[in-house]
Amino acid sequence: MLVFCNILGITSEPDAIATRSLQYKKRTSIQNTSQAIIRLSHVINITGLRIHFTKPNPSLVFLKKIFSNNTFKTVWNKITLYGIEFNSEIVNFFLNMADRRKEFQIFNSDMPLDFKHKNAFKFGTTDYGDARWVTLSDMFQIRGVENVSLGRTTLTSINVRHFIARFISSADDMFKWMHIRAMETIQLEGLFNNLVVLERHADSPNIGYFTLAMSSSRIYKLLFIHHNIDSVTLSAWKPSEVVKYGNTKKEVKKVYVIMKLLKRKKTLEKKFEESRDATKWRELSNRIQKLKRKIHKLGVVYRDGRATI
Repeated sequence: MLVFCNILGITSEPDAIATRSLQYKKRTSIQNTSQAIIRLSHVINITGLRIHFTKPNPSLVFLKKIFSNNTFKTVWNKITLYGIEFNSEIVNFFLNMADRRKEFQIFNSDMPLDFKHKNAFKFGTTDYGDARWVTLSDMFQIRGVENVSLGRTTLTSINVRHFIARFISSADDMFKWMHIRAMETIQLEGLFNNLVVLERHADSPNIGYFTLAMSSSRIYKLLFIHHNIDSVTLSAWKPSEVVKYGNTKKEVKKVYVIMKLLKRKKTLEKKFEESRDATKWRELSNRIQKLKRKIHKLGVVYRDGRATI
């Protein structure tokens, strides 16, 4: 539902024939909108308020008035700055309100290359269309958020490789989903050599790689790296999670089971290589073959020695 409020407190819907008054006293547009939200909340369940700012830039005075209003202060859950002329006071104003339950976006706006803020990645969801100012050090600080998206960056292939390695080895959950676009083609060859990996070739030439978080303390243990030419999308899931793709739902439990079997197989293969006892060899060989059959039944095939689904 869309509701428009003017300074006289008159509201209308786009397809409505008539308008009606929410206020009989002349009030500001902020007060009228606040009143409309309160009245609507008595009729429908309002889970959050998305506020979209475009040119001309809102003044800092105006923003302070909006967010000093109790309704706006408590109900907003997403801020989008679209096409505004960058203003550090305005951006800092919003970043100072960082909350992991809320979202913050800046699109179609050039940001200074030296921009910094301690809360830049402390919203639940953060989107920066111009992320050329973001450094690898900034990204290493991300912890416990939902989604992060970085559009234009100055990140190299080596930077992205380092970040993926940190994503896998981190002792803490960093995020559930993150998209990164680099300034050049991203080369991932050799990055997964010492890891247990399951490749996914559903939409070639793009390739996806499942692997496991190294730390047992992570809640989101199943990791997925989707690689395009100059971008990667990183995902982290709980082993029991059900993931939605449009109107379909897929359990990741099967993939997690496969990953655990692959990890066990790799451990046994290492023991097999290190053993000098013939009896132990036979025992390990039988266990490895049994695991291979289980893995095959779950739909895994090997391409050039790499487990693929």
